[in-house]
Amino acid sequence: MGKSIWLRRAAVAATGVPLVVAALATGLPAATAEEVSPPFAGVAAAQLRFRAIKVDASPLAEKGLGPEAAWIAEDLPVRLREAFAARMAPRDAAAPTLVVRIDLIYLGPSGGGGTQPFDGSAARDNIEGVGMVVAPNGKTIAAFPLFSTLLAFTGGSAHEMGTERGRVAVLASSFAQWLPGKMGL
Repeated sequence: MGKSIWLRRAAVAATGVPLVVAALATGLPAATAEEVSPPFAGVAAAQLRFRAIKVDASPLAEKGLGPEAAWIAEDLPVRLREAFAARMAPRDAAAPTLVVRIDLIYLGPSGGGGTQPFDGSAARDNIEGVGMVVAPNGKTIAAFPLFSTLLAFTGGSAHEMGTERGRVAVLASSFAQWLPGKMGL
């Protein structure tokens, strides 16, 4: 892994934001941000625009996570369009497509609901996937693996019922918020 990735991770950790650990490489075979950004196939990162955004949640369904796949397929496109709003060019046939594949969603078991929210008793929810820049010819120009962990304050097993939908929505927001930075945009 490149030195700059470790430096960025250290900078994120130094901010004191305990709720999110993001931009962790997932081990997927893909180029790192340093190898592809900038430029993206001859386009400076500041000028990169996307024709469309697509979300692939099929890996979740294949793992038996049907409801989670449906929820992420509903929530993530909206959050990604918000995060990349200034970079959309739907009429530009030469612009690449941003394809986001979500490989894993894990909703941790409910915490004890104690008074110490960061002592290990809160549920930890995870989302893992990859953002891919795909050229009009279908060739993947760049891939950016992303893993995000959030603490879910569920308040204990008695309060866990029915929180899954909202927790997936929060994971979708987290992924969409971290992806532009992971891509160097």
